[in-house]
Amino acid sequence: MHVSSAQALLIGVGFCAVASPFAQTPAPPISTVHEIEAEKLFPLVPATSTFEVVDGDGEGRQVELELSSADGKGSWELRFGDYNILHLLEPGDGSVLLTRLDVLTEGEAVLYEAPVVLLPDRIVPNRTWSASGRATIVDIETQEVVHRGEYQHRVLPITRERFVTPAGDYEGFLVPIEQTIDLESPAVIRLWLDTGFFPGKGLVKRSMKFVVDKPLWFGSTTRRTAELVR
Repeated sequence: MHVSSAQALLIGVGFCAVASPFAQTPAPPISTVHEIEAEKLFPLVPATSTFEVVDGDGEGRQVELELSSADGKGSWELRFGDYNILHLLEPGDGSVLLTRLDVLTEGEAVLYEAPVVLLPDRIVPNRTWSASGRATIVDIETQEVVHRGEYQHRVLPITRERFVTPAGDYEGFLVPIEQTIDLESPAVIRLWLDTGFFPGKGLVKRSMKFVVDKPLWFGSTTRRTAELVR
């Protein structure tokens, strides 16, 4: 991405409840699970959903989310409309890794030379983890290198939370992520990403803030929250 902008993944999942004059509206789903495997919290199976940007840049826009197998051997692509594609990997230990992020709006991609652990094998409240490595930004069409840098990836304590979406409410797990990429430009990319999950459904809500800091130049800030519509 030209370091002046980038987009991030916006995703959410929910449910619809039907009421009648003779019955109370069903209570929002509540998960009694306090620890869960990543594969059950965020199932990697082919699926499509429709989400809406409810706050921030692009507010009111509906976007289709599509999860598909890339090679049938543990590699997956999570496409969010014309914003971006996350390239995911199942390494076989139950965790979910991020190997590459395509920013379609900029025609560029971030390659993580040491894959980022998005979800560990088991989701446990108060769990944290961190990672670091090299990041290379390339032109998607030509694959030419645009920037290089070092990334720092950190997940703050996982908590139990209630998520409100246009399709319904869920009580699940919040996984807050911080990521910094120090480019050789010089410039610094900072990403804050709150991802909400519900067991068996996957992502139900997501909030993102993306900042580019450039010494002696104007930076940029992008923020967006998206939730499930159907």
